[in-house]
Amino acid sequence: MTQQVRRTLGRLPVLAGVILLAGVNGALASSAATDPAAPATPLQGAAPARQTLANTCVFADPVGERPVPMEVQATLPKVVPTGKPLQIKDFSLTFTLAEGTLPGLTEVAGAATIELTAIREDKKSQVPIALEIPATKVPAAGELKLVAKGKVPDIVVNLPGELRITTGAPSLALTAVPASETPLKPITCTQVADQDTELGKVTLLKMAVAKPGPGKPGQKPGPTAKAQNAEDEREPIFVQPLLPFETQGVSSVSKLGAVVRLTPSFIFNAFWHVFMEPPHRFTGSTVMPPSKVTILGFGFVPINGTLELLPPDYKTGNNVIDVDGQLHGDTTTTATTRLEVYGKFKDVTVNGVALDVGSNCMTSEPIVLNLRGPNWDVSYGGVLRTDPNDPDPAYRGFTMPTFSGCGAKEDLDSLLSGMSSGPGNQACVGVNQVGLDWADVRKCPNAELPVGRR
Repeated sequence: MTQQVRRTLGRLPVLAGVILLAGVNGALASSAATDPAAPATPLQGAAPARQTLANTCVFADPVGERPVPMEVQATLPKVVPTGKPLQIKDFSLTFTLAEGTLPGLTEVAGAATIELTAIREDKKSQVPIALEIPATKVPAAGELKLVAKGKVPDIVVNLPGELRITTGAPSLALTAVPASETPLKPITCTQVADQDTELGKVTLLKMAVAKPGPGKPGQKPGPTAKAQNAEDEREPIFVQPLLPFETQGVSSVSKLGAVVRLTPSFIFNAFWHVFMEPPHRFTGSTVMPPSKVTILGFGFVPINGTLELLPPDYKTGNNVIDVDGQLHGDTTTTATTRLEVYGKFKDVTVNGVALDVGSNCMTSEPIVLNLRGPNWDVSYGGVLRTDPNDPDPAYRGFTMPTFSGCGAKEDLDSLLSGMSSGPGNQACVGVNQVGLDWADVRKCPNAELPVGRR
């Protein structure tokens, strides 16, 4: 084994590969809970979340009902292993009270309560939060801002899936500073209807356990070692578990002159298989969420639909796609991977009118994607893509197969195949360690929607 590989074994690598992926299915397996015995995972990336909600709150007479905008701020993890505490950090509420809402008071303190709701498919769990409002001066003129902070109880979910966090209506309990003999009336609030109350989403992944090889790093396998990969008769000398990855996928459809942006995804249960010499190997799993597609059929007809990418054995009920690729070097290397996925088209409208393609409108055979990632960084990821100028014809693009099974009332196979099937299509996926900023070297061009369309 080269010195470069030995050095890399001392790092926690983040590897990868694949396209068009992620998302998870299932139901909320447990209520909000705190489990002191279950340590928080260090594998979760985090991102700030912020929302502003409109409330109507009832104050003591003669003030009565008043609008009270509320800003919610928190830090949400991006990915959490199932069965481990999901920790929402830096949680705070900022209430804006109009001038004259608290007449006769010069300083107030108190508390606030609110409920978050954790939603997984059709299962919901309430997460009550108690917050403290420190002593705050009431300005002689202008609005008053009260900031409430508190700790959110941990949420533990035992099944993989996407967990949505929504925010409910608050209640306030204020006291005058210094305290008066007559306590202030509790303030109850209701949310203004028809608001988006979603604070954010968290992906819950079932993490596998690494299965190290029989030897130690640098030790050759014994004569009785068996191959772990039917296509690679070598025995790995070391198997390293990897952190989860985020992916951003984009594809072109040559016949339509269209760009399809795929729903961001994750690669999980990823492992780095290190051999005595390159090529090394990476493996992982992914589940692909549906992607909204908007194209112009025949150059002028607006067509909208939902695209799902499924593994070859999808008919068994499996929706997990295996990722298996090679690393043609040690730390900075070239990565290659081959994916085979079926495409399913549904929820189709043509010029705003529903087109019933049925429930089994699929590509007649798998879409074969051969992707290459030069300058791949073992620790952080990179870009895997086809390239029309690649010296190897297998990596110059992919062919969109014909469609079959399309049309509930009439045969639509030839219509969809005529619009989209054929060679010369391109695919790209950017792969990035969860929790890292997306560097340009790990992004695909045009993978993100323009700001005005997000």
